Amino acid sequence: MNSVNTIVMIGGFVILFSVIISILNNSGLLDVICKMFYPIFNMLNIDIDFIKPAISGLVELTNGLNSLSCINTKSFSTLITFASFILGFGGISICLQVLSIISKSDISISAYITGKLLQGTIAAILTYAIIHIFPIFNLDLVPIFSGNVNKLPAFTAYINPYNIVILLLIISTTTFILFNRKKYKLYNR
Repeated sequence: MNSVNTIVMIGGFVILFSVIISILNNSGLLDVICKMFYPIFNMLNIDIDFIKPAISGLVELTNGLNSLSCINTKSFSTLITFASFILGFGGISICLQVLSIISKSDISISAYITGKLLQGTIAAILTYAIIHIFPIFNLDLVPIFSGNVNKLPAFTAYINPYNIVILLLIISTTTFILFNRKKYKLYNR
């Protein structure tokens, strides 16, 4: 019965915040909130189409990601970076779900929310860095008939010494951890 109550409660939070986002969107209040973020997005040179999904994602994870996936953009790196932040943070809905579960304990919700914000920020920074360090992960589209066609990186741009060194470091570190996990007690008991 406790499991059923928990599942119903979590589903209720998702539905409640979906309704809140729908009300904000249909009433025009979400557009007013988005206009406050125009200067920040313009300063960061980010398309303003990302504002509404970013705010929706801060409120509720699934609606934010759904809105983000509906953006018609050529800047997939920005799309993926926003998605990684939203997935890392989880939204206010998930924070309140956790609060409702831990409310009977002495666990601090402020530490949890700070950790989730930090997790979302680190996820976005790492995603942005990986996309820009390894050009093979950059999925941004450039129009075929634009003047930038000659500026597209050739295949040799993907195989440069920096990418090879980083790839070898990742492989060697992973191999070391896998073979020495018992020695350093890196396994589950």
